[in-house]
Amino acid sequence: MAIELPPPPLQRGRLNHSKYSEFEIEKEAKRLKDAIKQPFRWSFETCMSIAPLTLEINQLKQDKDVFLIAHSYQTPDITYGVADSVADSYALSKEARDAPQKTILFSSVRFMAETAKIVSPYKTVLHPSPEAGCSLSDAITAQDVRDIRAKYPELPVVCYINTSAEVKAECDVCVTSSNYLKICERLPGDGLIFVPDRFMGKHLQNHLAGKKDVIIFDGECEVHAAFTGEKIRTWRRRARDVGMDLQVLSHPECDTDVLEESDFVGSSEVLMEEALRLASIGKKDLMMITECGTTDRVLAESKQDLNIVGACVMCRHMKTTQLEDILQALRDPRPDQIIDLELSVIERASNCLDEMFRLAE
Repeated sequence: MAIELPPPPLQRGRLNHSKYSEFEIEKEAKRLKDAIKQPFRWSFETCMSIAPLTLEINQLKQDKDVFLIAHSYQTPDITYGVADSVADSYALSKEARDAPQKTILFSSVRFMAETAKIVSPYKTVLHPSPEAGCSLSDAITAQDVRDIRAKYPELPVVCYINTSAEVKAECDVCVTSSNYLKICERLPGDGLIFVPDRFMGKHLQNHLAGKKDVIIFDGECEVHAAFTGEKIRTWRRRARDVGMDLQVLSHPECDTDVLEESDFVGSSEVLMEEALRLASIGKKDLMMITECGTTDRVLAESKQDLNIVGACVMCRHMKTTQLEDILQALRDPRPDQIIDLELSVIERASNCLDEMFRLAE
């Protein structure tokens, strides 16, 4: 019943890496293998093959004073090989805002890199994979928000952070999966518009039933939409049959039937923390209902042996970026790898994010 994670990404071989001694490469490979803690997938030989890339990336970060941040859904060679900070959207937004470096490289998807530029308008923000989008962000446009406002002009518009800068510029407050319940509760009035995630919106409707009316949009995350309550019930039956006490931890981007079948619901960072807590008290049979990068992090950071069961769902957008893309962007970024937003969009979107920081504290 062990989870089957995808194999490590094969580097494209488009770049010639800098020359390092055999000793340096072997030392770096050992560091990577020990940090990732998945010897069957990330063997010493695999780590040897990527060690020259991580060595050069880490050297260039120092030479060029670059702060490299990565979302939890990135692959382990990035999160444990080259990232200076790894977290969920909210924490990374604050990291980007507060980092002393003048250049930020964001290994993630487009909307996250845009968010970093919004909160750090005078910094250079690099995004190695301009083609890495997001099914939620792509589900809604700025015009969609204007159209919804026209129908419900008296209601505040709340946008999930998985939205473009242009969409954020049209909204009143931004939220993340770690703070959306708290922020929406604190908003004045008896109603709100929530965009674009319909599943998170349904959860919000249930949470605020009798207190606020919630108008939702019809967008979804293609990764979390793949999970169903019936699949969880099937896994629970199988686990019970072999004497396992399965703990199910789910992300709020999942549908309501998934959340109702779960033992715990939270953002990717909170899910990881809860998984590590459960493991520390002897509950080691876990099912992570989210993108498989969170599972990679749990395996790497747990001090206990874990039995993580179920099917891993991978985000094709998050997994677009490879070490070679990061190295190329650090060496000589192309124009399309440098986030450039209109000043008016930055100013209006910044108000939306500032309101999130104010209400979340």
